[in-house]
Amino acid sequence: MTVYALPIQLVDMAGSLVMIIFSLLCIRQALGLGRRHPDNIVWTYLLWLSTCLGIFAVSRSGGHILKQFFLMAESGHMWQALQPYSGSLNTLLLIVAAAVTLFFNRSWQSYQQIVTDKQALQTAHAEVLDLNETLEKRVQERTDALLQHEKQMAHADRLASIGQLSAGIAHEINNPLGIIQGYTQLLLRGETADTQRHEDLSTILKHAKNCKAIVEDLLNFARRSKPTAEVVNIHEVIDDALIFLEHRSKTPDIQIDKQYQADIPSLRIDEKKIKQVLINLVMNAKHAVGEKGRIAIYTAYDADAGQVLIRVKDSGYGIEPKHLKRIFDPFFTTKPTGEGTGLGLAVSYGIVKSHGGDIEVNSTPGSGTEFRVLLPANGFHYGT
Repeated sequence: MTVYALPIQLVDMAGSLVMIIFSLLCIRQALGLGRRHPDNIVWTYLLWLSTCLGIFAVSRSGGHILKQFFLMAESGHMWQALQPYSGSLNTLLLIVAAAVTLFFNRSWQSYQQIVTDKQALQTAHAEVLDLNETLEKRVQERTDALLQHEKQMAHADRLASIGQLSAGIAHEINNPLGIIQGYTQLLLRGETADTQRHEDLSTILKHAKNCKAIVEDLLNFARRSKPTAEVVNIHEVIDDALIFLEHRSKTPDIQIDKQYQADIPSLRIDEKKIKQVLINLVMNAKHAVGEKGRIAIYTAYDADAGQVLIRVKDSGYGIEPKHLKRIFDPFFTTKPTGEGTGLGLAVSYGIVKSHGGDIEVNSTPGSGTEFRVLLPANGFHYGT
């Protein structure tokens, strides 16, 4: 009977040895993973569980091998004496494995909660940083707006003071200039065209007219009359200004491009004053491009902001950065002496501001200049 049981006993012993080898390999693999990822609790749990199951496998397989040795030696009574201790040890090891599993299950739940809390803290930290950055940005924007408002108020006060001074000077000069111009014209009637006296009188009359034009600019600058509200099509106002300039100064080599947005609503503005602004801007653009160049006029409507934008862009050289801050100051001009009074942009600035709008300039030397006129689409409220 023992001879026939020998193959079974050998297979049982071989299987027990294979179980021991596999359990040790599992422990080795768990150790390798734990060294590679020491902060990962999953690998720690697998190492503990593999150790418990490995000890269980060694105990159970060792018991099987010892049992077969006793049976082959026909000493079964000795195995009967050891069997309760082997079974108790195996049961204890299974209980330890179950306890390890329960312990790591609770640990894993705690770990997940910690990870969730950490992510929530990181999200809250990011939100706080974003709110802080947004707050700093808003504070900076408010500060910049306040500084800009202060600059505009100072500029308006300066314009008002200069306007009062200009009005007084213009009135004092205007009457003598009219007398000089009138008497010069009377003297010219009695002179023939080819005499030196006629040439001298013509020179006097020419410069008197130039002075008269400067005085008129001063008076226009000084007069802060209330705008008259009219409902007009802004594109028609622009076209009228361009037609006026075309008749006044023919420049066939200057290309004027118009790009109008079609759905711009009618505006409540003072047509004459806004036309004066457009004439000033286009005249400056023509002076900037010289005898040949390109001037582009664009319009756009921002319904959300309730504003209509008019852009006048030229292909001239541009304005030096040191001049940009003074571009709207009265009597400041980059034109040669005798070609400008420096009042056109100052007058335009006052007109646009009186409409509740704004006028800006962007310029880079070598890339031309762009003036942006912003007008309220729902009319204006005149302010002093």
